[in-house]
Order: sequence, then structure tokens, then C-alpha cells
Amino acid sequence: MLSTPHALTTWGAPGTLHILLEMAAFAIGGLLYWRGPRAKMKMPDATSRWAIVAGAALGAACGSRVLYVLEYWTALSDQPWQMWLGGKTLVGALLGGLAGVEVAKRAVGWKDSTGNGFVIPLLAAIAVGRLGCQLSGVADQTYGNPTSLPWAWDYGDGVPRHPTSLYEIIGLALLAWLVYRPRFGREPGDRFRLFMVGYLALRFLLEFLKPPFGPVASGALMPDRWGAFSAIQWSCLCGLTYYLPACRRWLNTQEA
Repeated sequence: MLSTPHALTTWGAPGTLHILLEMAAFAIGGLLYWRGPRAKMKMPDATSRWAIVAGAALGAACGSRVLYVLEYWTALSDQPWQMWLGGKTLVGALLGGLAGVEVAKRAVGWKDSTGNGFVIPLLAAIAVGRLGCQLSGVADQTYGNPTSLPWAWDYGDGVPRHPTSLYEIIGLALLAWLVYRPRFGREPGDRFRLFMVGYLALRFLLEFLKPPFGPVASGALMPDRWGAFSAIQWSCLCGLTYYLPACRRWLNTQEA
């Protein structure tokens, strides 16, 4: 069983290590975006760009917190209001950011895709951020269910668990390889669509290895189950449904 060093687990989220890695994730993602191949993309004018960026930021901020509240609705009912505003979810941020960009593009009249330039920055930023989650103990709320597998991880509570953040980092590496396969870059925005499809499918599956599909750690919040799935899983399914036309097109291209 792998053990988290005591010095790391005691920092815990939102401890110093997690904050530093989260800041590094934003910095690396931003640097990769600004140094990426955006010159090859048809870009809107400066005013429209700022409107789209603002739409993405506002949508991500709202989506991440709304989904967090839905994920922990029952547990938050007796918590102070700071807990309601303090949490966030990555799936909610991605879907909220997507909605914000689409609304902003409609508002400024921009019809071309702007997503491909964000793929590598997002992959890198999420991977770095998940490393912080993995080293932050059970307080981060991203720990896995108990397991007896040889690579089980002790998040500081003495229970061997699935290292779900490490699973996610491995999945992101595979997704990075898949996104840049030649058959997925034929239409503008296809790489971003494939990133979203792959990540949402990955998260839908990984959520089965976490509460509420297993016991909650001591002192952590218990997520709700909304029928068969959690709120994050239902959100993933909604996002995958949105991208069904692209998936059909990819399948038809393969058959042709």
C-alpha cells in the first residue's frame, strides 16, 4: 500500500501544497495557451475575445459551484454558508465554461470554433491540479473507496483507498494521445470536442470508485445519489448527450 507522507497529509486541502499546485496548474495552462498554435486558428477581434473569455470565466465559476451544491446537497443543509460558496467541481467548471462561451459567442456574433487552443492547456492544468488533490488527504473530497489492491493509497486516515486522482492523470495522458490522432482533427473544434467526450466519460466511470458508491471518510462530506448516479455523473451524461452528433460523425467517418 502506498502511503501519503505525514507532512503532506497534515497540510491537507486547502493546505499550502494544494494551493501551490493549483496555482501552478493555472500558470502552466495559461502559459501553454498563450504560447500555443493560436495563430493557425481564426480568432475574433479583441473585444469579442474578451467577451468570450469573460463568458468562459463566469460560466466556469457558476457551474463549478452549482454542481458542488447539487453533489453535496444533503450534507450542506446543516453547514455554514461559507461551505456552500467555497466548494467547486471540475466537471461543473468545464460544462459551465462551455455554456458561457457559447452564450458569449452568440452575443458577439462569432460562429467559428475557439476550443482547440484550450485542449493541451486544459490537459496539463488538470493533471497538475489532480496531483495536488492526490497529495491533500481526505479533506479534498477526491479520495477513492477502500480497496485491497497493491497500489492502494493511504490518504492519511489509515484506510487503503483507490488513488482516483492518479487514475485520472493516467486517463488524461491517454486522452492526450487520442486527441491528436489524425482522424480527429478534420473539423474545426474537433479536438476540443474529443477532449470533452473523453474527459466526461472518464469522470463518469471514476465516480463509481468514490462515495456515494462507498463509505465516506471520517470528517468528509457524503455526496448525494440522485437515483442511480451522483450529480457529477448526471452532468457528465448531459455533456456526453450534447456531443452525440460529433460522436456519430466520427463513427460514420471510420466506417467510410
